[in-house]
Amino acid sequence: MMALLKRRQTSPGLTAIGLLEDGAFLAQIARGASGRPQLTACEYRPWGSDGERKVLARLSSDYGLKRARCTTLLTHTSYNLLVTEAPEVQPAELKTALRWRVKDLIDFPIDDATLDVFDVPGAAATGRARELYAVAARNTAVQWHVDLLTRSGINLDIIDIPELAQRNLAALLAADQRGVVVLSFTAHSGLMTLTKGGEFYLSRNLDVGLYQLRTSEAPNYLSRIVLEVQRSLDYYENRFRAAPINHLVLAPSARDIPNLVSNLGNNLSVKVEVMDLARLLDYASAVPEELETFGLSTLGAALRQDAVAS
Repeated sequence: MMALLKRRQTSPGLTAIGLLEDGAFLAQIARGASGRPQLTACEYRPWGSDGERKVLARLSSDYGLKRARCTTLLTHTSYNLLVTEAPEVQPAELKTALRWRVKDLIDFPIDDATLDVFDVPGAAATGRARELYAVAARNTAVQWHVDLLTRSGINLDIIDIPELAQRNLAALLAADQRGVVVLSFTAHSGLMTLTKGGEFYLSRNLDVGLYQLRTSEAPNYLSRIVLEVQRSLDYYENRFRAAPINHLVLAPSARDIPNLVSNLGNNLSVKVEVMDLARLLDYASAVPEELETFGLSTLGAALRQDAVAS
């Protein structure tokens, strides 16, 4: 998304650094002649008593991140993702024009925002005016990531958002060619994305996470998920005049939630399955458990390709 820094001579591939509450997650992706992603490095390191700077500096030294092309992710509370009609201006004037359009749609002053954009797909097929997704990120959040990583010796090239990281994961799925819903969970929240052919169509943030789905109230939370998925599928069909999506893929962390797959399958007109990273990636050994539980967004960020990324 946000290519913030000037390019340096770097080693091939892309390394993502996920900044988690209690540690850093690293995922490094390279691609061979076939284009199939190879997970060349994957590690979680807790902050412990050393703190963020020391842990990140050691990661930089161990993996040569001063000369690697690196990316990281904003948290969903540090930006707004908005839809707006594209202004009829020259490309060089686009972001300036958009600042005026989105200034009343965000919950912080526009002067405190870093803005980036990418296209809403399907305008030509539906005959509607060109629309854009605008990402308005808080300057303080962007600068915090830049300062922390660069001062730790990490060559930060891109700051991305979880929605596009999940789009990158979805693009590896065969079902993405016809359209797929991907649903991932953290401890207390969820993220649903609808993508097709490597393009991001829409997303929904859910206030249901793994914790809620493991409680006695799980049936009520499952009903809320079903409702949100069905509403999003209906909106996708109507808004983009598209054929129905009939495939939903759950992130691996949902594998041990009792009855989740069967409940979704029984209440939605879609095929439901759990993502199998071993079938999507080349990796020298077994896929690390940490990657499936809390490293998925970081992996998605590392999967970014210029050909499909915005």
